Amino acid sequence: MGQTARARRAASRTLAVLGLLLLGGCGKEREPVPQACFGEPAAMLSTLRQGPPIVLEGRTRVSRCVSAARTEGDLQSLGVLFVRVADMLRAQASADPEAAFALGYLTGAVTRGSASSSGSIAAQLARRVDQVASLDPGASAAAVSALARGRLAGARDG
Repeated sequence: MGQTARARRAASRTLAVLGLLLLGGCGKEREPVPQACFGEPAAMLSTLRQGPPIVLEGRTRVSRCVSAARTEGDLQSLGVLFVRVADMLRAQASADPEAAFALGYLTGAVTRGSASSSGSIAAQLARRVDQVASLDPGASAAAVSALARGRLAGARDG
C-alpha cells in the first residue's frame, strides 16, 4: 500500500472520530432551570431570611437559577420574581439588618449567576436587581454593613 493511500485512510479515520465526537456533543441538552427558581415571592423571601447557606427548596442556589436560564422567557420570569423579592427586602432593609443581608445575598447571587451566563439579558437582570438593592439615606450602620456582607456571601456561595 502506498504512502498516499495510508494517509487517506488515516485522514478518514480522524474525520470519522471527530464526527462522532461532534455528534455526541450535539445530543446533550442543558438541564432546564430548576422549578425551585420559579417559586412564590413569599417562599423565596423566607428562604433568603434564613441565612447562609441559602438554597431554594433545599437544593438550588440562586445563582444556578440565572446561569441555567437559556431563554429570554426564563430570564424575564426570574427577573420579575427577583426584582419583586428585592423590592420587598429593600422596604425593610434600612432598619432591619437581616433583611439587608438577604437583599445583599440575593444581589450577589444573581450577579454570580449572570457572570456564568452568556446572555446580555442575564447581565441586565443582575444590573436591575443591583439597582433595587440600595438602602435609604438614613439606614443604620448595621444595615449598611449587613448589605455589604450579604453581597459578598451571595457572590461567593449564592
